[in-house]
Amino acid sequence: MRNEPPLLDPPTHGLNIVPFASMAGGWLGPLMMFWLYVWGPLRPFAYPSGDFLPGAWFLLPVAACIALWWVLPSSYFHVYGFERSGRLYEWLGVLAFRKFAPNGDFANRWERRKNPSFRMIRCRKSAADFVVRTRQSERGHMVLLALGAVSSAYAWSVGWHGWAVYLAVGNVLVNFYPIVLQRYTRGRIVGLWRRGARAAA
Repeated sequence: MRNEPPLLDPPTHGLNIVPFASMAGGWLGPLMMFWLYVWGPLRPFAYPSGDFLPGAWFLLPVAACIALWWVLPSSYFHVYGFERSGRLYEWLGVLAFRKFAPNGDFANRWERRKNPSFRMIRCRKSAADFVVRTRQSERGHMVLLALGAVSSAYAWSVGWHGWAVYLAVGNVLVNFYPIVLQRYTRGRIVGLWRRGARAAA
């Protein structure tokens, strides 16, 4: 059996401010600035003048993105056969991303320096609670991923290609990889449940 990295631990403090601030300052902030530039009054003088605001039709894709919070079916969050080993997500680099993510490897190691017994997943109930948290986090990142994709596409359509590329790359780091991480973690927890059930049978 291959060695598996430990499961993620609970929310920590201290080092968590670094990835949270990086994500907010590196992508969410620029996303807001992009739309302020599109709006016009806060657009730098070096930018072309003119009306870049989309028409009322743009409310439809925005509403569809936000609606993802409510319309994603519970089946979406199931762990499917191709996900159970985790190898696909590891190949995509999820373990490297997890080192720097909020509540990731570095943040948890920092917390264990102060409290060596620091753990959250201690039993089946705590694991079930953690699975619920991964679904909530994934749902939120799905909404932001969709909004980021729509924003990037609109930036490209008006000729602001630099903004389009920046928002797209940031979207991958801030939303796509967190989604991958939630699915990877959920798959590992489900795998442990199933192995435990087989051992108890």
